[in-house]
Amino acid sequence: MRLIYLSVLAAALAFASTVQAASVVVPDLYTASTYTEGRGDSARAAGLRQTFAKVLVKATGSDAVLTAPQTELLLERAPDLVTIYRFDPLPAPQTSEPDAEGSTSQAPPSEVYRFTAEFEPRTVQLLLRDAGLSPWPARRPLTLLWLTLDRGDIISGEQRDEVQAFVDEAERLGLPLVFPSMDLTDQQAIQPADIQGFFPEQILQASRRYDPATVLVGRLERDGSLWTARWAMLERDASAVRWQNSDPALAVLLTQGAQALGSQLLARYGIGTDQAGASQAIELAVSGLRTLSDYGRVLNFLNDLPPVSTVTLRRARADAVVYQLHTTASREQLRQSIALGRVLMPADEPAAENLLGPVAPMAYRLNR
Repeated sequence: MRLIYLSVLAAALAFASTVQAASVVVPDLYTASTYTEGRGDSARAAGLRQTFAKVLVKATGSDAVLTAPQTELLLERAPDLVTIYRFDPLPAPQTSEPDAEGSTSQAPPSEVYRFTAEFEPRTVQLLLRDAGLSPWPARRPLTLLWLTLDRGDIISGEQRDEVQAFVDEAERLGLPLVFPSMDLTDQQAIQPADIQGFFPEQILQASRRYDPATVLVGRLERDGSLWTARWAMLERDASAVRWQNSDPALAVLLTQGAQALGSQLLARYGIGTDQAGASQAIELAVSGLRTLSDYGRVLNFLNDLPPVSTVTLRRARADAVVYQLHTTASREQLRQSIALGRVLMPADEPAAENLLGPVAPMAYRLNR
């Protein structure tokens, strides 16, 4: 499934809350496909290994998982973790081969199958954590792309094929994207010159209707045989993280752009931080808990935060609870990760004074 959300989603997001960054649940994170010759035991074993490697990349949002020393042991577990798989036959191309007399004849077609496998999400997540790796929850930040190609028009959702390499790489990494619809509203709000000149206030103003978590601006230009891309990941305060790269091949440039976006997002949310690194304890005060279901919902949410290794209950009074989170992420990275889930909202008022420890907890309330 293409992780491209076009004008229909954009219109819906226009009415979304702007209190917290927009996020979407990425489908099929633990499903992947590859191709095999035949459907015997060896083809099945190879297919499971290849699809599980793809799932690990999507689950963590990074290729780095494939080079981790623990990954080989994880790949060996693929047959134990698969929940369903199938072989779908594909038409094999006919090839001509010369015979002994030099004439050509049709070689017998090989049996080519599309192999699809689905793996058990919770078990994979637990194994990744046990291996010191950080799985990324299915709810992920939505990135809005403002791109111009060779000083042309802004790329809309209907023109995404022009930057398909970026789309494909983002999908491989499990990064949800949205392109502007470039309808009349967009055309009145922003022009290609705003992208090429990089006017952050104008770009952010035009982005509000989409309520993205991240705004990525890209200006791709060709000079002779060389393409150059200038990228900027905009923050809501109009500050930006910038980088650029050049390559003769536009597809390579676009692929690198999607990879850099993924790296920036992982850093922003503290995902992929070295789990063996220095850990700190951060307290989180949550108010608005009324039922056992509320307590369970919050505890499960906190345990699933990628940069969090353990969660313990510190103290409680009335409907407010203080949790202690052990994490290698900073408070700001943790705040960004919490905002994505939309389970907790920043508290309007700080927690009661008698709940505060030596360092004031981060104050939140349950979102109902």
